[in-house]
Amino acid sequence: MSHLTNESLPLHNWDVRTPLHLDRHYAHAPITEAIIELSCDLPVDVTLEDLAHVVDRELFVSESQALLISGRIEVGPEGIKGDTTGQQVGYVYRRSDGSRVIQSRLNGFAYSVLAPYDRWETFSAEAWQHWQKYKEITHPAKVTRLGVRFINKIDIPQASIEIKDYLRTAVDVSPYLPQVTDGYFLQVVVPLLNLDASATITSTVVPPYSPDTTSLILDIDTWRRLDVPVSDDTESERLLAALNELRIAKNFVFEACITDATRGLIN
Repeated sequence: MSHLTNESLPLHNWDVRTPLHLDRHYAHAPITEAIIELSCDLPVDVTLEDLAHVVDRELFVSESQALLISGRIEVGPEGIKGDTTGQQVGYVYRRSDGSRVIQSRLNGFAYSVLAPYDRWETFSAEAWQHWQKYKEITHPAKVTRLGVRFINKIDIPQASIEIKDYLRTAVDVSPYLPQVTDGYFLQVVVPLLNLDASATITSTVVPPYSPDTTSLILDIDTWRRLDVPVSDDTESERLLAALNELRIAKNFVFEACITDATRGLIN
């Protein structure tokens, strides 16, 4: 499996004012989950039963349903009413040790590695191997979206923090309001025009492992819309190139979002 290096995508392509080091290695990388996801158009005759044959059931022993949740809200004289429904679109399988997850769905495939995360080369090679099995079973017509998502949990040894000390992408609270908050959630989608891609950046605070600690989530999903026929001879080459470009994009977004204080915690 071929891999692009940071040098193969010059930083000036990003149109940033301050160079960022994309090849940093952190001794305590805060990655809690890494996901590669491919959205597909499948033949209409593919069934849930077909999706059950994508994984090795001796290794991936835990099974649950993958659901597509939809909701409806109505506003009328009696107020606001809403309801949600869920439709099964596939399965979620977990490996016996809990460290790997496969989503085999009627609308695509996803592969996850949970902490401890090793390295990109290992993760992407595993994902590609399982994607080949998914293709063999489902015969997708084309790939319509490719995503590389990394969820990071940054543990800060303080009970109360200023989020901007650790994340450059954060929420501004009006100076006319109290600056102490009981909750925090941010999500923004940033176009990365030079790569024909986008990054969905989500950050929030989650319960810490100890009372004198603050745990920040930085969830980065870099993705690209595609129209790649799976029967095309250049399919693998095009998907692998896009996959590596999205990984470099993810590294760029991560470095752009964190501060030196965060780097000091994870070095």
